[in-house]
Amino acid sequence: MNIRPVFTPEFFQNPYPTYEWLRENHPVYRTTIPSTDVGVWLVSRYEDVRDGFLDARLSNDYRTASPDFTEASLAFGAGTPAERSMVNLDPPDHTRLRKLAAAAFTGRRVAQWGTTIQAITDSVLDTVPVNEPVDVMESIATPLAVEMICDIVGAPPGDRADLREWGDLMFTADPAERHLSHGAIESMLAYMGDLIVRKKNDLSNDLLSELIRASRTPGMLTEDELLTTVFGIIVAGYETSIRLIGGAFLALLDHPGQQALLRRDVTLVDAAVEEVLRYDGPTTATMWRFPTADAEIAGVRVPAREPILFLVGSAHRDPAQYPSPDSFDVLREDKRHLAFGHGIHRCVGAQLARLEAKIAIGRALERFPKMTLAVRRDEVVFKPSLIMRGPARLPTVFES
Repeated sequence: MNIRPVFTPEFFQNPYPTYEWLRENHPVYRTTIPSTDVGVWLVSRYEDVRDGFLDARLSNDYRTASPDFTEASLAFGAGTPAERSMVNLDPPDHTRLRKLAAAAFTGRRVAQWGTTIQAITDSVLDTVPVNEPVDVMESIATPLAVEMICDIVGAPPGDRADLREWGDLMFTADPAERHLSHGAIESMLAYMGDLIVRKKNDLSNDLLSELIRASRTPGMLTEDELLTTVFGIIVAGYETSIRLIGGAFLALLDHPGQQALLRRDVTLVDAAVEEVLRYDGPTTATMWRFPTADAEIAGVRVPAREPILFLVGSAHRDPAQYPSPDSFDVLREDKRHLAFGHGIHRCVGAQLARLEAKIAIGRALERFPKMTLAVRRDEVVFKPSLIMRGPARLPTVFES
């Protein structure tokens, strides 16, 4: 049996053949984390990934990790307050912080943000040149997602460039860039700390102001929790949206028949975004999980404290769950997916990301009668990341 390597440049470019091999041969597979000797367990089948989200034996807390994981500084934001952000906590702390964050992302509020998203999208599309190559990631996905999260949090729009640069580095698995990841996290935390100080003297109706008010209630939110909660919302908010928007454009560029279907019936854009989330979504794996005691997963014993990655991207191509899983089909009947998680760690900003992608795609299809890739398909390069997925650049021609 030929073992397919993981976490190589070829894997990050197209992980799906490896995912298929893992599901068929080693659904719970131990390998090593890039540039380390630390072992990690990869779980690849849909049922096991879904169950992993709900497994109370598995902790998100880095303090439960094995010593070698900790010594290798693999925790996101190791040695900084980001190490204790909401996504890296277990109940009851996670429950308390999630309740505060979720209160800001109600369905009613997200619907109200739709007007702002449309205005930003139209402004962004106004700057897109026609009949010549333009990078969708740089010219559409990034300004839309970052400006929207700045508006929600109450950060100055002029901070967009720094926020995007830091976010780009935080999740990198590129050995040439990994040493920059920690500095990017520290820079983002320093920026957020300064923004909180300024915002305390000028409270308004934005999300950060709401969290600052909550922090003034004893026992509700400490200063460090205020910092890490806003940090997590900003980073997760725009990184997920950028990659989802880019992935949606790429899927339609790769499948002109499906693009034509949406052009004939733009009401299908909701279904298209859900299929993008399943087919090649922005989240390829969960954040780290650690068994608090030896655990059996799909018949395999995973020792306590050893890191696990649940491969969401692989689960979404599992033929046991989806007929013809490698096909991109807007009209697919079962579009249920795990792209935003499942259970208590389900992403609080999922509806916002969906709405941004729907509006971006819908407006672009209405405005431009034709769009095509400006490069060969094999020249579309994906950024290496253990957790996130999306093209680094997406040169596209929008025709008038």
